[in-house]
Amino acid sequence: MKIAEQKFLRAQTASIMEKWAGNRQPPFVGETPGELKDAITAAHILADEAKLELHRWVDAARRTGLSWTDIGDTLGISKQAAQQRFKPEGPVDEAPENDGETIRRFGATAFNEVEILREEGMIGRELVSTGILSLVFRPSPHNWEYQRRIGTPMIGEMQKAGWTYVSSWLPFHYFKRPLLEE
Repeated sequence: MKIAEQKFLRAQTASIMEKWAGNRQPPFVGETPGELKDAITAAHILADEAKLELHRWVDAARRTGLSWTDIGDTLGISKQAAQQRFKPEGPVDEAPENDGETIRRFGATAFNEVEILREEGMIGRELVSTGILSLVFRPSPHNWEYQRRIGTPMIGEMQKAGWTYVSSWLPFHYFKRPLLEE
């Protein structure tokens, strides 16, 4: 990433805090312990969101085949540190895990999850959420079809076309609709 891009991102992050402070009523002046506690909370929320975003991008990179070495090099840490920090919790095999109400399919990657969605939909499993290398389904009385898309402008278009938004796992958005019987 270019230095100018890094500076831009840092300025945008700082501007979020400035906008937060400017929109408070009464205006934030940073003179009371309560105001400073609120500022700490606001900065903490930004940090949490940034951490979540980083995990999602690392997951997306892993799902497309980027190695732990590449990720570690990008972040200036070792391969092992990258694995420890970002490795998904739980099993990462393709065997489903069934708790009676939902079925979690592990091992879903950017390369195989469309096929997993097709397989699960054809046996009456409805997608209810997505996660790190996993898709979560629930049993349903009918079959389902799924679409995975990139980009936000199409969400409204998909809904107009009869698709229901399920969730997003960067960079993908997931949609479902009951499969019409012929």
